Amino acid sequence: MPIYEFEGKRPVIGKDCFIHPQAVIIGEVELGERCYIGAGAVIRGDYGKIVIGDGTNIQENCIIHSEPETIAIIEENSLIGHSAIVHGPCLVQQNVTVGMGAIISSGCELESDSLLAAGSVLPPGRTVPKSKVAMGNPARIVKDLDEQNRIYNQMGVKLYQDLALRCIHDLKLIAE
Repeated sequence: MPIYEFEGKRPVIGKDCFIHPQAVIIGEVELGERCYIGAGAVIRGDYGKIVIGDGTNIQENCIIHSEPETIAIIEENSLIGHSAIVHGPCLVQQNVTVGMGAIISSGCELESDSLLAAGSVLPPGRTVPKSKVAMGNPARIVKDLDEQNRIYNQMGVKLYQDLALRCIHDLKLIAE
């Protein structure tokens, strides 16, 4: 897995993280414990800093980046779906789900237990309040996050935490 120091800034990787060999991590990046980083994900801490909390998963082909001298923060137990883009500065609080292909622009905040639906675009400077669902382009608040979706999202996070451990022990390259 390519993990790069950049201008003296080195990634810090927590215990029991799985980083796929085809993911790229550059510079000032902090990964908490039990994170899953999927194939094709690019986490660029070259201009700004990236902080990813314990138990969070960054799925395949995601891009996480931040503007110069800023921080993109994704707190614990959040799920960043396949091919999502997270551009800081931004704050993604705990237990947030970002759907596949969604885009979070600079200056945004997703409060805890919120959901940004697949394919949605959250324009610069917008906030998704706690326990709300936002969708569309531009994303708008459409409803409260119900208990069924909250449980489903928590199950998804747990599945990726388990997958991180499984991959650490059992993922093996068999051909190249």
